Amino acid sequence: MDGKRLQDEVLRLVLCELARGGDLRVPVNASNRHIHLSQEAVDALFGPGYQLRRLRDLVQPGQYACHEQVTMQTAAGELRLRVVGPVRRATQIELSMSEAVRMKVTPMVRLSGDIQGTPGCLLLNGTRRYQMDQGVIVAARHVHLSPEEAQCYGVKQGDRVALEVPGPRALRFEDVIVRSGPGHVLEAHLDREEANACGLADGQLGIVHVTGRAAPQRKPPQAVPPVEKPEAVPAVAAVVCQGKGRALLGEEDVLVALHRGIKALRIPHGTIITPLARDAAWEKGIELIEEQAPTAGKEATWP
Repeated sequence: MDGKRLQDEVLRLVLCELARGGDLRVPVNASNRHIHLSQEAVDALFGPGYQLRRLRDLVQPGQYACHEQVTMQTAAGELRLRVVGPVRRATQIELSMSEAVRMKVTPMVRLSGDIQGTPGCLLLNGTRRYQMDQGVIVAARHVHLSPEEAQCYGVKQGDRVALEVPGPRALRFEDVIVRSGPGHVLEAHLDREEANACGLADGQLGIVHVTGRAAPQRKPPQAVPPVEKPEAVPAVAAVVCQGKGRALLGEEDVLVALHRGIKALRIPHGTIITPLARDAAWEKGIELIEEQAPTAGKEATWP
């Protein structure tokens, strides 16, 4: 398992523990326009028996962006689409609302896989063509959870929750559909327009609101005596998290920095930052400077 996947797993463990106490946080990622192809469409556009080539893995298990791209064509023009694998039973295009309007197809908000009665289009790859009779949708915003995660969050498949994305352009999105079952892991999806509206940074933690579930009560933090001389911007001391050897930055670490007059914390790459720590840093005006992974090892979440 690579470092990024280990970090994601540790983060999900931390978030589930918080969810058991009523603090419901979820990583939120933006989904760019893309296409899922059936094997029939793959054969038509790339040749009989063609196998899609994996470019990078996505967060949801078994899902991956492909090297292949195809062109969507309507009377209004053309739009280039990244292929997302593996092959599916039916071909499906996911656009934003404005992209659907631009291509002059009726924007129909649907969950992935629900394509009955939706518009179609022509697909092109060089001289090869494939006619879609239906399958162009605007993806409904949703949140993925495994069955175990859903239990921690107090939700089930098909429930509708609200998702709040904090920040300078904070927004609350209603009617976020819960998708839970084997093959799902904790992650919320907005389309690119929704993400831009709230200034989302991919991987940012959003707050899930479940009807009838009370907001968590925070315990007041223990007082930390100030030191006489404030420190410069320091590195965060590593704290072992659940025996996995990962560094953890908690709310108490941020409050210690506050009492010492520290205005910024330099966070080593791989450190898990708890949601309460991020909230405390935001409220107290402490900058969290997160070191980046080497460029060669960085993976994008969506195509």
